[in-house]
Amino acid sequence: MSPSGWVRGAFLGLLSLQATPAMAEAPYPNRPVTLVVPFAAGGNNDVSGRIVARKLGELLGQPVVVENRTGAGGAIGTAAVAASKPDGYTLGFLSSGPLAANVSLTRSLPYDPRRDFTPVARVTTSPSVLVVAPNYPAQSLDAFIARVREKPGAVNYGTAGQGSSPHLAGAMLGSMAQVRMEPVAYRGGLPALNDLVAGQVQTVINPILEVMPLIAAGTVRPLGVTSLSRSALLPDVPAIAERLPGYEVLTWNGVVGPAGLSPEVVATLSETLRKALADPEIASRLNQLGLEVAFSSPAEFARYVDAQITHFAELARIAGVEPN
Repeated sequence: MSPSGWVRGAFLGLLSLQATPAMAEAPYPNRPVTLVVPFAAGGNNDVSGRIVARKLGELLGQPVVVENRTGAGGAIGTAAVAASKPDGYTLGFLSSGPLAANVSLTRSLPYDPRRDFTPVARVTTSPSVLVVAPNYPAQSLDAFIARVREKPGAVNYGTAGQGSSPHLAGAMLGSMAQVRMEPVAYRGGLPALNDLVAGQVQTVINPILEVMPLIAAGTVRPLGVTSLSRSALLPDVPAIAERLPGYEVLTWNGVVGPAGLSPEVVATLSETLRKALADPEIASRLNQLGLEVAFSSPAEFARYVDAQITHFAELARIAGVEPN
């Protein structure tokens, strides 16, 4: 064979090697996946993220490694997900704060939650609970609203700070019930609960995980949950929406990837998450954190995030919260 023929044959051979299916990348995932939790280790978001990550990795056949990237109310870790390569190997386990509420509470987010992410699935929702002290002279939500109406501005409710979920939930209750309650800001939900028990404030609307032990001990009395329907975690407590139709303030978590994630990867992750959340053991462990399984498809989750951004903007307006 002439030198030119040999070169031509080698070139054609190389092309055939490049085209052979054996050289194609193995199906997704073929290496570990990182799941970014934008909050500190040990918190509710972190613990629930690790529960989901462990089961997800088991079903995918590759480790799903949780990485805590904290700061700026979740914005730092969330922005890192938005900036990652859209190959399915960096995902975010994000909550209602970074994905919805912070749009109205933060003046300049380093990401756009509608534009910079590919929704994969909502994972959990969690209501809060309106509670009063055991000796408070109102045994029902109706009686509570009537009492607040009788004494405008005399009823104080503890919050975890300006723009926090308890603050927004109380403002929405006041608006929809057409009553006036005064928010009192604390450095977290637990100090507010302590002052409720001590009689310094008359009510709080705190996350279900914080109040369930106190309800069980009889230290506080629940009057309503903030989900549209009753919570499976407190089935005997009415939803506030039974008295005020449409009332809802939830926290939630979901899995997203950066914008541009392929439909094939999204489908794989969504179906695997559906299977993971259908496991009774996983549901039970999430329930212990005050979380209810609330799986949704990618399209449903995209619509939900969009609606929640609008919802939290309205809550911030009602509460008179200016972005900082």
